[in-house]
Parts: sequence; structure tokens; C-alpha cells
Amino acid sequence: MKVRQLTLLDEQSLHELQQTKYVVILVKELKDNLVQPTKKQAFVCLKPSEMKVKGELFDDCLGNHYIGCTVLKGIHYSESGDQIPVFKLPNNIQDYLVNQLTPIITLLDQRKRNYYAN
Repeated sequence: MKVRQLTLLDEQSLHELQQTKYVVILVKELKDNLVQPTKKQAFVCLKPSEMKVKGELFDDCLGNHYIGCTVLKGIHYSESGDQIPVFKLPNNIQDYLVNQLTPIITLLDQRKRNYYAN
């Protein structure tokens, strides 16, 4: 942002904007609720307090989900590389899988109760 554009922000927004930075991370793709074994490089804008990415859930602009592995230090992001731009989601992989598995567990419990009831 240019200096003239920054003056349009309030002081709190300006402070938050200055605190965030782009970092390169390694991610694994999540397809059909399975974590793929291959790792890919991605870049994300994070605050210093959010630098833990292992087990965190990320999303790209196409709706694909990724699981964070590690932050790559010393590598700067570039728009021309093979890095995927991702956004951090508010929940982690455990919360995501619980939401995905809850209907299946409920159905299995119901079938188990019906089986032993007869």
C-alpha cells in the first residue's frame, strides 16, 4: 500500500497490517478426507503469534484444503514460483475431522443400538 492509502486506515488496522508478514510453508493436500503424502510449498500471511502451522487447516482460492506441516525459514515468497497462495482457516485438522466424522459415528451408533435391540 502507498503512504496515502495507509493514512485512510485507522490506527488499529494500520498496526495489525504492519504486524503481519508473508511466510512460505510446507503443506499437504487434503483430498476426500485423506491427507496426501506429497508436500507442496505455499505462502500465507500470518501474524507473529500465529507462526505455528503444524496441524492447522488452510484453504486456497479454489476451495482445496491443505494441512500445514512447517514454516520454511529463509525462503521468501514469490508470485512467479510454484507456491500456492493459501489462507488460514479458524479451525485445525482435528476440528475439521470431528465435523466430518460426527454423522458417520452417529449412524454407526444408531445401527449398533438397533442391532442389539432386536
